Amino acid sequence: MSFGFMFIIVPIGLGLFALEFYFLFKRGHKITLDQTALNISLGFFDRFIGLYLTERSLVLVHEALNYAVIPEMPLHALTFIISFLAVDLIWYLFHVLGHRVSLMWGIHLVHHQSDEYNLSVNFALSPLGFMIRSFMYSFLVVIGFPLEYVVMSSYLNAFYQYYLHTEFIHAIPFLDRFLVMPAHHKVHHASNKEYLDKNYGGVFIIWDKLFGTFAPLVANPKYGLTTPIPHKDFINLQLFFFKKLLKNFKEFGWQRGLLLLFKGPEYQTSEVTKVFNLTTKVRIWKLGIGVLIYVICYRIMVEADSLPVLISVCMMNLAAIMIINGIKTPKTEVRWRFIRRRVNSLYQSARIP
Repeated sequence: MSFGFMFIIVPIGLGLFALEFYFLFKRGHKITLDQTALNISLGFFDRFIGLYLTERSLVLVHEALNYAVIPEMPLHALTFIISFLAVDLIWYLFHVLGHRVSLMWGIHLVHHQSDEYNLSVNFALSPLGFMIRSFMYSFLVVIGFPLEYVVMSSYLNAFYQYYLHTEFIHAIPFLDRFLVMPAHHKVHHASNKEYLDKNYGGVFIIWDKLFGTFAPLVANPKYGLTTPIPHKDFINLQLFFFKKLLKNFKEFGWQRGLLLLFKGPEYQTSEVTKVFNLTTKVRIWKLGIGVLIYVICYRIMVEADSLPVLISVCMMNLAAIMIINGIKTPKTEVRWRFIRRRVNSLYQSARIP
């Protein structure tokens, strides 16, 4: 199911973003190629791995346990509606943990690193988040909700949240009383002090109003993290916070280090250090090549029926992400400089009569 669903939503998502990118650029809104490429590369890895694991992990739990509290839950509209509500409540709980537990924040912060707000931000997620949510959703399967209802509810939940990351829509009157709107989600992505840890809802804003985490949009939001991250490469972005958490064990001992894993991110130091010495240089042609490789990889993955093929495709996908993000190491930079000098030297020699 996930492959067919992905084959529909990925082109739609990229198409809508391309349209939004054009109008944002035309109207003078802040939108940069570096940030856009980073968001897309994160999203490709997340959708490629995360969505693939979501359905399979739920199926694995279903087949392994072969148990349900309510073994024959009826297959009708009411069951699906309850399933959809339950999935959204689990999303809310997962989202709260993603902000209030440092170990989870290390996974979720990639979604908040952007100081721009557009549809590409929706792509910037971690596949580890998908895996954890899948585990949480599996409790619904154990209760007895039909597997296909839980899977489809999780996909619809994710798809609904896509349009929340845009400046072009504010809110829809009346519906904004119980559904999450872009205005609500702008608050969630803001680093303004009054907006921190607010509006966690995915589809329904009622959870925030019920649990006291709701805040209306009043002041202009300032997007991004409270402590900006200087490096914007795909690899360091996903690892630097975990390096900080591991450093706590060395500095404070294992008891304090373990405690800090489960305390809020405000208890961590504001230090931001690289794990690997990488730089980025994004180019439009690299972005195009990377997207092409990704599409080819995904098509192969649809037909893959063996583990070696699957592993090979995953490696190709990682290469595509690095190309899109324009990741370079010091060694590759030196090699490219040497090649450019040689090419320029040959060109100048050819011009001399």
